Parts: sequence; structure tokens; C-alpha cells
Amino acid sequence: EAQKIIDTQLAATDNPDSRRRLQYISPSLAADPAVRDRFFASLALVENRQVESWTQDAVKNLHHPSRRAHSVRYLPASLTLLEEIQVTGDIFFPTQWLQANFANHNSDQAVQSVEKFLRQRPDYNPQLRMKILQAADLPIRANHILNSGTEQR
Repeated sequence: EAQKIIDTQLAATDNPDSRRRLQYISPSLAADPAVRDRFFASLALVENRQVESWTQDAVKNLHHPSRRAHSVRYLPASLTLLEEIQVTGDIFFPTQWLQANFANHNSDQAVQSVEKFLRQRPDYNPQLRMKILQAADLPIRANHILNSGTEQR
């Protein structure tokens, strides 16, 4: 009933900014994975990331723990977009983008996406490399714990 809830909330929202925000993030809340996939793909266009706080919230929705099995497929593309995001966005947006994408992941596939991306780009921008490693640190540690059954110190 996600769309019904969103439609009800949109009808009850009088503030035009709040209404536009909800309209923007609503595809990230959709029950249909194809709608979410199209929304994520739309983020490749800079004009679809203009309000960065809305984008960050929408990306968090895409990677909600209940949807991470599906959303793990977005991680390689989110890494590929990082250089453009650094050029076109606010100084803090690359870190926020990475955190929104990686925070709820701990799977082998998520860890492998980071490792593969960095391995294929040995001369990648050092500052962005560090941001990726920072955002992926907890997911990598969680993955290690899940796979080894012991806590890393």
C-alpha cells in the first residue's frame, strides 16, 4: 500500500516545499522495484540531484535494510557517479552520497563492489578513494564479522 500512503500524505501536505520533496522521493519508496530502478538511473543526470538533501534521503530509502538485497545492484553505479558528484555537487555531497548508498549494506556483493571498483582504478583520485574506504569501512567490518563469526578489534 506504499503508493496509497504516499498519495494520502501528498494530499494532506499543504507546504509546497514539503510537497515537492515528497513528490521527488516517492519513487524511492515505491513497492515496484522497476520504479526504484528507474529513479536510481535518473540520478545519473545532474539536474535530478539538484536538491542534495532530497537526493540523500531518497538514496537512503532505496537502500533501506528491507530492500538491500535488491539495492546492492546500485552500488557499482553509485561509485561510478562519484567523480561527477564531486564536480557538480556541494563539497560535502560526495561523502553524504557514499554514506547513503553504503550504510545499510554488509553483504559479500557490497564488499566486492568496492574492492573491484578500487582495484580497477589504481590511480583513482586519492581523496575520493579515502571517502569510499571510509563509507565502506563499517559495511566491510560487518561483513567480516558475519563471515567469521568473531568480532574484529
